[in-house]
Amino acid sequence: MRRFIAWFLVLGFVFLLETAWACPTPEELGKNLKTLFGEQPFKVVEVRATPVKGICEVIIESRGRKKLTYVDESGQFLIVGRLIDIKAKKDLTQARIAELNRLSPEQMKKLDKLVAFVAGEKGPVVYLVTDPDCPHCKRAEKILLPLVKEGKIQVKVILMPLEALHPEAKAKAISIICEKKGLEALISGYKGKQCEAGKKKVEATLQTLPQLGIRATPTYIFSDGRVMSGVLEAERLLSLAR
Repeated sequence: MRRFIAWFLVLGFVFLLETAWACPTPEELGKNLKTLFGEQPFKVVEVRATPVKGICEVIIESRGRKKLTYVDESGQFLIVGRLIDIKAKKDLTQARIAELNRLSPEQMKKLDKLVAFVAGEKGPVVYLVTDPDCPHCKRAEKILLPLVKEGKIQVKVILMPLEALHPEAKAKAISIICEKKGLEALISGYKGKQCEAGKKKVEATLQTLPQLGIRATPTYIFSDGRVMSGVLEAERLLSLAR
């Protein structure tokens, strides 16, 4: 009987430890974060537990896009970085952000109207949002080119020139559309004639993509609506596109 009582007390103590861990509410955390963000508009959408005990996931909505950060269970300490599952070799933060910002079927239809050209005829479809003069985009495009040639992937290219960073990018984007050029011309930095149809498509792209929460290049959008920014290596790209 005594042994049973002892085990009961131990189990009860463990239960109390487990239930004592709770994340702060969005309202509580919002007040704390306001001291950091100041007048910048943001909203704490959700706070929830992560697989790591004592660390809470924080979903923040700002400028039409959901972002991810972490805090401790007290809500006092902000943890900036990515959560990586070492054993599974998986970036949990990247996967979660892609899920949170998944585009709806209606938004995907808007995306299709912005496509400058399609590279490839076989394989799963991936959208690439790129800037003709962005160095990281060049790397992304060169990774995609052999995959397209091998029929492993089909790429719908959307040209989003960031003029503030690359003054000639908009003219290059317009000329690629006007002259119906493809991926190799984009990679080579092609610049040709301008036309009204090309200008209208680029302007529509620059207006629509920020409304969908897409402001960076390169950005990949997969057929199920997941959005990922930054250069993806070939193996990772193919695994996500399936």
